[in-house]
Amino acid sequence: MKLTRLSAAVAAAAIAPAVLFASPASAADGAQPPANSAPDKASETKSETKGDEASKSAAKQDEDNRFAILRMLDGKAGRGLEREANKALNGTAEDRRHFLEVGQYKARLEDDRVRVLKIMDKGGRCVKEAGSKALDGGADAIKEFLEKGQYAAQQTDDEIRATQIHSVGGPAVKEAAEKALRGTYEDVKHFLETGQYEARKKDEAAEEAAKKKPAEDKKDAEKPSTGDGHKKDADRDGTKPAQDGGKSSVKAASVKDAKDAKDAPATASAKGGEMASTGADASVPWALGGGAAAVAAGAGMVVLARRRRAAEQG
Repeated sequence: MKLTRLSAAVAAAAIAPAVLFASPASAADGAQPPANSAPDKASETKSETKGDEASKSAAKQDEDNRFAILRMLDGKAGRGLEREANKALNGTAEDRRHFLEVGQYKARLEDDRVRVLKIMDKGGRCVKEAGSKALDGGADAIKEFLEKGQYAAQQTDDEIRATQIHSVGGPAVKEAAEKALRGTYEDVKHFLETGQYEARKKDEAAEEAAKKKPAEDKKDAEKPSTGDGHKKDADRDGTKPAQDGGKSSVKAASVKDAKDAKDAPATASAKGGEMASTGADASVPWALGGGAAAVAAGAGMVVLARRRRAAEQG
């Protein structure tokens, strides 16, 4: 027991000075105010300032994005682009950012595909083939078709059309088509838009004139001859052309022979001759009618016979 108490006393005596020396320092430390209280307030103020600036910057950026989207809706936008742009405008700032970075290009591709399909619907065989190939090729092929390919294909189709019109057209149409095909593409376009119709009118006018010509020639052939040429010939040789099929000549001969026949009995009587054996009386006139040719022939024979008898009797 004594040894234990002694050890305890020795230990207490050993640590007593340390406690005594340490106490004033601890008291002094406790009397000082915290050194870091002021710097903590400054940090909080700086953090709040930075947060406000970031918010303002984000709001400004979103406003710029909104204006950029609105500029796309200028009346020329396709349906796809217009639809997606309105979705972004009515959505969040993130929706607008995503539209500008990704969405607008997908929407434009959709609209371009629709444009290609419309061009194919109105185009010829070459345009349809080129458009179909572009649709299968992707975004770059579609862009190339819209910017260049469609026009080259259209030119080929127009030249084929001009050649087809040439093959079935009239002389004027063929001539105009050949001239256009030997010229520039603008010449081919002018022929298809205007030239072919002007040339066709010329062909129709020529065809109509060709139809009228045979009728006019036939009409001219059916006109009676004036007989001027025959009259001149008659003046030269003292004869009169028979314009009425010889009837005038026959009639004239009949009248002359009838007159001679009438005068013949008087002549024969003055010479003491007798009447002709025909028994015809001088007072009976000759009838001139429908049988003019037969009458004239008979009268001529009678006159000749009477003259011979009168000569013999004389």
